[in-house]
Amino acid sequence: MTRGFTALLILFIFISGCQPMTSEISKPPKEDQTVKPDQIESEEGRRLLIQNENFERVVGWLTNEEILYVTRHGLDFSLLTYHIETGVSKEITKISDPIIEVRIHPDLTRFAVVTSKNSLSATIHIFSSVGVEIDELMIESSEMYWDWDSNHNEQLFFSAFYEDWKFDSFVYSSENKEISLIETKDPFGKWGHDSTIQTINWPPNDALSGGALRDMNIHTKTFKDSKDSNIIYMESFKEISLVVRISENQQNFLYTITNNKDGKNVMYEMPAVSNYSQWFVPEVDWLADGRMLTYQAAESGLMDSIPTDYELVQLTSESTDKQSIWEGPYGAFTCSPSGTHCLIGVQLEEMLIVESGEVKPWIEIKE
Repeated sequence: MTRGFTALLILFIFISGCQPMTSEISKPPKEDQTVKPDQIESEEGRRLLIQNENFERVVGWLTNEEILYVTRHGLDFSLLTYHIETGVSKEITKISDPIIEVRIHPDLTRFAVVTSKNSLSATIHIFSSVGVEIDELMIESSEMYWDWDSNHNEQLFFSAFYEDWKFDSFVYSSENKEISLIETKDPFGKWGHDSTIQTINWPPNDALSGGALRDMNIHTKTFKDSKDSNIIYMESFKEISLVVRISENQQNFLYTITNNKDGKNVMYEMPAVSNYSQWFVPEVDWLADGRMLTYQAAESGLMDSIPTDYELVQLTSESTDKQSIWEGPYGAFTCSPSGTHCLIGVQLEEMLIVESGEVKPWIEIKE
């Protein structure tokens, strides 16, 4: 399912090394330039106050104490950090094009900003953690999927979808500015722990039964398929691999976490949840030391017929014990690298202090 060298040449044209940058991006402020944000002091502690018309999104943790967030003033978008201990905000860069997504690399040294001026292309900007632009890649596509190699922050896998919903998949290296076409039937590949691209070979018209895992070597373009055929989700973080299978009776998700450095692996069972046509595997967040957090449903069943409260649990490759972190309505979450704090809520507007279980607002979006 490819457009071959035509699409490859188009993408080469748009690589930043061959084209001047198209977005206006300001230089990061000097070290001593900080923003004194509006704040509220209350019994619940200090809160950052942002007007709704200026609030864009909360991204996540850049360090154990700093949260990356985005504001908008007119046509300009600002990326700022907020220090949860001092209450100081610092603007680290500005960008003029509409922002589609912001993502922080697992090693916390870089973040990516995806922008788009029109419906036929998107640009991935790579920044250092202090807001210096490192690279830019423009992609011609109607829609785009991409994944960042957790072991090598210069490597991206992405799939460009066209107006007829055909797609091409590529691997891009910002280190040497090389781009390679990847032949795959599944556009939603993910990086494996050893810089392979992993996809699932889904059976025709049956997403509920799962499929075999395919590992593709990005250098030799050779691949290896797993013997298991009930895999429904996979993800890797540094040396840790996660594979989720569906049980034979389709009542449980079987999570296998493997430490590829020492070969240890642990399996967990959790209630399986679907939305009729496909499985709903809750999102995953990784801590710096390889611990994994995810939501666990109260019981198996359809999403709209089971209890709405989920349990946020911590899993590791060292023990079968699940540590309960918090219980509440399902929603977005992201935790600090050490796991001491988590942001939860529809807009990540609340902070969970893991040790005490206390939940309090850290930001107020004022109408």
